[in-house]
Amino acid sequence: MDAFAEIGVFTRVVDAHGFARASRSLGLTPSGVSRAISRLERRLGVRLLQRTTRSLGLTDDGAAYYQRCKQILVDLEAAEGALASTARAPLGRLRVDAPTVLGRYILGAALPPFLARYPGLALDLSVRDHLIDPIAEGIDVTLRMAAARDSELVVRSLGALRMVVAGSPSYLAKRGRPKHPDDLAQHDLIGFLITGAVLPWRFRGDREHAITGRLQTNSGDAMRAAALAGIGLVHCYEFHIADELARGRLETVLVEHERPPRPVLALYERQRATMPKVRVFLDWVQQLIAAHAHRRPR
Repeated sequence: MDAFAEIGVFTRVVDAHGFARASRSLGLTPSGVSRAISRLERRLGVRLLQRTTRSLGLTDDGAAYYQRCKQILVDLEAAEGALASTARAPLGRLRVDAPTVLGRYILGAALPPFLARYPGLALDLSVRDHLIDPIAEGIDVTLRMAAARDSELVVRSLGALRMVVAGSPSYLAKRGRPKHPDDLAQHDLIGFLITGAVLPWRFRGDREHAITGRLQTNSGDAMRAAALAGIGLVHCYEFHIADELARGRLETVLVEHERPPRPVLALYERQRATMPKVRVFLDWVQQLIAAHAHRRPR
């Protein structure tokens, strides 16, 4: 492992607040990360990290060295990005984290033609529904569908997606069409589980409705199938059931009580904004979101 690689390992350990998390983002074993830090300390002749069984901290020398190393790595990445920008060809590996609904139902099917368009680009896409520390995990672009609280990161809006309440014609004929969110108390609702909790349904004016239906799942496909079978009403993104709405197999209700479309945001470090691999990816996602947002039932 060369000096630059050791510097990269060191800064990742500090950013990740530990060897284990750093090892996962670097693709190394924890022992491999520990050996790299030990080699770096021996080469420099100083101790950079204070290690105990419960904590990890920087020494004074380590803190000063970390700041210089971070700037060196930022400058190196910016220089490589400038060269790639001149060549106009996105190169390298791009690490992206996205919520399940985006990763599975929007990005996934569109990835092959995107990668075919940019043969010099490699993509690591992680799909999950809990918040992460993108800097600690070495993520280049984090996609979110919630308010961003990361003051250190640039936030770019990529569009917005509409959420609807829908049910099958047979269910609505049997149970009636709700006219107001309060009417949902008389209906069977299909709940969406995230990290073990059922998300409430939210409507215009910040009105919430708790979900206590017979079916609760973290699978969008299972929710759609249940709604088609007449099990109950579903609250989901319009694009996810666009075909069913177009064919009349599902119908929307409570349209006048819908909240504004939900924003899709991209978060990334400022120095990555000019990198071709980041720029082409964000432009591509923005086009995908626009295409799904304008996809309306025929």
